[in-house]
Amino acid sequence: MTAMNVLRFSKNGRSPEPELDGFGGDDGSFAPSDPQSLAWRIASDTINQLIELQLVAAGAAPRLLAAYRKYLAEPSQSLSFLPFAFPVESELAGVQKRLAALASAPVWEIAERILPPAQFYKAYPAIADACRQSGSVILDAAAPATITSASVNPVAGKSLAMWIRSGLSLGTDDQRSPFCFHVTIPPQQWSSIVRTHFGAEAKCPSN
Repeated sequence: MTAMNVLRFSKNGRSPEPELDGFGGDDGSFAPSDPQSLAWRIASDTINQLIELQLVAAGAAPRLLAAYRKYLAEPSQSLSFLPFAFPVESELAGVQKRLAALASAPVWEIAERILPPAQFYKAYPAIADACRQSGSVILDAAAPATITSASVNPVAGKSLAMWIRSGLSLGTDDQRSPFCFHVTIPPQQWSSIVRTHFGAEAKCPSN
């Protein structure tokens, strides 16, 4: 069995913020509490990995991030950064495979058959909204000790786990400090999955 990306938070506080050096810094366009800030953080992490893998030229990164930031500022928009950067599905699949190996976030072909955690989304609407706007879903949140998230973007797991941990503790006495597992969704499944989880059409890459 392929090992999953495991992210843990101590009960005494959050794990350190992801390093957003290079092109990954937050320029203050979005308030930390806004769901768009999660999508922007994921984009920042992703662009650094893409540059490291030589899948995006360093010189092209600022322009690509600027276009995505403008896109996120539009109301009701929802699209993971990875298909935004690679809108052709065949190209996206190749990039996704390399990032999944780097992030230890295996591709789950079974993701489409897993029912969404409706009660969890209802209990934590801010987490659900952040997932929708960043192109992510929660596949399982039944056990207090673990949460399984998924996205077309394998790199989304670290920032998403931080947001989930923060959302679980806001305004509650909940001391949950879960292990967060992140898996990758095949591009061809994303449209169906987002309809099942959020009742809306996903913006999908073209064939």
